[in-house]
Amino acid sequence: MSPLERVVDAEPRAGNPGPRSSRPWLRRLRRHTAGIAAPDPRLWVLSLALIGIDAAWMRAAGMVAAPTGFVAAAALVAVLLVAAACLATLKSDPPLRGMALASAFLITFTVPVAVLHFLAAGLGLPFIDDALARFESRLGFDWTAYVAFLARHPALSWWLALAYHSSGPQVGIVVIALSATRRLGRLWAYIRLFAVTLLCVIVVAALLPALGPYAHYAPRVVPSDHLETVGALWHLEPVAQLRAGTLKTLALSDLRGLATFPSFHVCLAILTAWALAPLPVLGPLAILLNAAVIVATLGAGGHYLPDVLAGGILATAALAIRARARRRSPVAAMGCPVSGAISPADA
Repeated sequence: MSPLERVVDAEPRAGNPGPRSSRPWLRRLRRHTAGIAAPDPRLWVLSLALIGIDAAWMRAAGMVAAPTGFVAAAALVAVLLVAAACLATLKSDPPLRGMALASAFLITFTVPVAVLHFLAAGLGLPFIDDALARFESRLGFDWTAYVAFLARHPALSWWLALAYHSSGPQVGIVVIALSATRRLGRLWAYIRLFAVTLLCVIVVAALLPALGPYAHYAPRVVPSDHLETVGALWHLEPVAQLRAGTLKTLALSDLRGLATFPSFHVCLAILTAWALAPLPVLGPLAILLNAAVIVATLGAGGHYLPDVLAGGILATAALAIRARARRRSPVAAMGCPVSGAISPADA
């Protein structure tokens, strides 16, 4: 029983039917609020704080938001949260509830983080491409030769690019697959890892910006298909506009990945493979696909080798920290912020 319920029980007022009449309301309120608490109440608070930071930053920069896309995203989040809260009244915690709540949080967190990422790209800090290229050379990797190899093997290049662009849809697959199999604990862990690592990437990329190897090396031979280079080149124009201060209206459709170092695609590939690994059939396929995503990050993603290594280190460190926390507190680690039927294999 919560402290509030104890107070109600201890202090019935004259003329009222008694404490029992208020209990259903309290239980319903607790059930609804618990129904939208996952993956972590602190991450919801952080999302709201990021929205406030974005609004203040845009106002200081003289930038306005094109409302259509952002309002549509907010409306979708509201619908999903209402659905999750209503489904919280059911005892079994159905898969649809996990899907609704996970989707709502991912939208709520990712949109303001992407806006913050855009705004931070206009800070005008010096690019570190020279340092990344020197480090890459010391590792013995020739990026221009690798891209030329991809250009000579267009079929391989195209399939790697297709794998690279599967990263976003794979997040949806994780939400659906883990919800459908009631591995809600693993789903919330995946989303927490997603949020924390994405925020780390945004902060590092803001402090250590880079344009990427396509801009730095300006290779003469590149893969010819647009699919194979769009992820590597689409950040150059907005970065130039943000640094020049000429971007005054920001639409939801304008948001895209601007980070070069470290690579979030590599980080996300490792987290996605980890999330789906326990599932039969889908798990091994996810591991193979995301191995291809990591390889494709160099060409289709337009990343230096140090970007790939840094993304891998970040994801591995996040998973290691989680594993250590679970070993130190196994009882708490098995808990889930949303009550309901959870598979024992979700850990």
